[in-house]
Parts: sequence; C-alpha cells; structure tokens
Amino acid sequence: MTKAAPTAITVGPLKYGAHDPIGPKDGTDLTHAHEMRRPMYGWIEIILLAISLGLFAAAIAPKLRAYRSLFGGGAVLALLSAAFPRVNNPLGQFLFGASPGGAGLPVELFGFAWWILGAWLMKSLLDLFLLRTFFPNNDEPHARRLFADLASGLIYFLAFIGIIGTVFKQPVSTFLATSGVVAIVLGLALQNTLGDVIAGLAINIEGPFAAGDWITLSDTVSGQVMQVNWRATRIRTLANDMIVIPNSLASKAILTNHTRPRVPHYCTLPVTVDISAAPARVLEALLTAASIKGHSLASKPKARACAFQDAVILYELAFEIDTFANMPEAKSRMLVNIATVFADQGIRIGAPAMDVHLTKGNPLEVVKDG
Repeated sequence: MTKAAPTAITVGPLKYGAHDPIGPKDGTDLTHAHEMRRPMYGWIEIILLAISLGLFAAAIAPKLRAYRSLFGGGAVLALLSAAFPRVNNPLGQFLFGASPGGAGLPVELFGFAWWILGAWLMKSLLDLFLLRTFFPNNDEPHARRLFADLASGLIYFLAFIGIIGTVFKQPVSTFLATSGVVAIVLGLALQNTLGDVIAGLAINIEGPFAAGDWITLSDTVSGQVMQVNWRATRIRTLANDMIVIPNSLASKAILTNHTRPRVPHYCTLPVTVDISAAPARVLEALLTAASIKGHSLASKPKARACAFQDAVILYELAFEIDTFANMPEAKSRMLVNIATVFADQGIRIGAPAMDVHLTKGNPLEVVKDG
C-alpha cells in the first residue's frame, strides 16, 4: 500500500512545510492563531455604520424633506469614515488596501472626498444656524448671505489646509508661509476693495440700516436700501433711480435712518405768514388744515411759531405719515389744505407785496463860497 506524500499547509500569510509540526512553533494553537489574524469590525465602524443608516432614514422621511441634503451628506460622510482603511477594518482594506482581490482605490481619493464633503456639511450647518438664530425671519437675506460666505471661505480654506497636510503629506507651515506672502501682495493691490468688504462687515454687524430702510446719507442721497453686499450698498430713490455707494463711503457718512425706530414718521412743513396776522389765529388755522379728513395723512399734528423774519413770522407744522416714502405726497396734500384754509380765513402767506415809487426831482446844486 502506497503512503501519501506529506503536503504543505498554508494558513493566511503563514505557510507550514510538509515536515513541520502542525501549528506554530511557539506552541500556539493553529485555529486560535488563524482567528487572531482574521480581520474583525471594530466598535468604531459599527457606530459609524449605525449613524449612517440613521441619517439615511432621516433623509427619506417625508417630514424632514427640507433637510434632506443635510442628512444625506451626513450619512455619506459617516459611511466614508466607516470605510477608512484602518487596521482590522475589512471594508477599508478591501477598498483602499493593497490586498489581492481588493478594489485598490487610491487613499488620496478617500481623503480628498472626506475633507470636501465635511467642509460642505459644516458650511450648510452654519447657514442653517444663522437662519434659525440671528436671522429667524429671514428679513435680511443679504446680511445672512454675507456672513455665510465669509464663514464658508474660512471653512474651505481649513479643508484645503487639511488636504495638503493629511492627503498629500506636505508641510503645512511652508504652505502657510507662502500663502501669507501672497495675502500681503493681494492686500496691497486690493486695499480699496478690502476696505469696502471690511466696511460691509461692520455695517452688517452694527446694523445702522438694513434692506427696506429709508435713509439719508450726508443730506445728499436719500432713498430705500435695496441691498448690502460684499462691496457696496444699493439705494433706490423716490424717483426709482438706483444709486450704488461703496461700503467704505457709507460707513463714514452721516446717516439718518427714517425707518428706525419703527414708529410713524414726522414730516415738518415750514410756513411764513404776514406779521400782521395774530399768531394764535395762524396756529389754529394750521391745525385746522392738518385735521381735514380725506385730504391729510396726519393723525397728531403740531403747530408752533419759530422765529421772526423781517415782516413775516416763521411757523412749522409737524404731522405724522405712515412711511417716509409717502412724504412727497403728504407735503403736497398739506400745502393744498393750508392754502385753502388760509384763503378762507383771509390770512396772507408770506410778506405783503411792496410798491416802490420812483420820483424824479431837481438835481442838487453845488454852491461855492465866494
């Protein structure tokens, strides 16, 4: 009877010859050694996979449809983290490891995708945080967009630094030194634009005006604020003209906000009346003109005498209007009311007309002493 020749046994990376004793030479059991070399999922991968499944479930929930992109991005990020090629992670070793039969994907692809997706997720969460906390009514979308853009640029810059240091294994200090020199050069070249950007941030932080407010800058430009962006403030005048003012100029100008505080705006109308008219009678006539129903927008008029001006007295009539945009129409209606009431009561507006008579006389004679 022929005796079979002994054969070699291969267990994982270990190969035992035909004449070697079965099992490692140190006496360890072969089955136990094989189990020690078998990759197992760690608790980190299990937790990340559970988080990923939970986020995917939240993303497809009908009630959370508005946040579907956030939940989906978070689920993908957790799944990528679970696939990180760590030791004892079979999924990561299969995708990014060098083991035979694996996908053999480059590790750099994993790192690049992880950093970019993480930066996008942080940017989206920050935008949602601003919308829910500082801008709950979304009545200042341009200010919110300005802060979100600034924070997004910082987040993506940090992600880029992370890619340089962890994916491409380049020294971050060298890159920061180079970028610092570039930043100085760009700062000197774009100092006016950067000044407008910084002024825009100051305007949005301090909030002297916002979109929708009626303002006057240095008694020269008056209108409604339409937008405050990175570089400039756009104002629409009463004539529906658009004025673009750099933020650096808007931050330095003397500003009058006609919308804040949010109470009815007072419109003041000066009137000069002949000094022969009794002041009490004039004040009563002004209040009568301001209280005409159907013609005036006033609700609480105030009349007062202000100063003497030669042959007239200066009076002021202050009355409330709903918004600053109604000022031209309100002044027009009030002037019509005043002219009608004064004409009915015989009160002369302004100084009376003066007649100047020129007479021709004899020329003066010059008498010389003898």
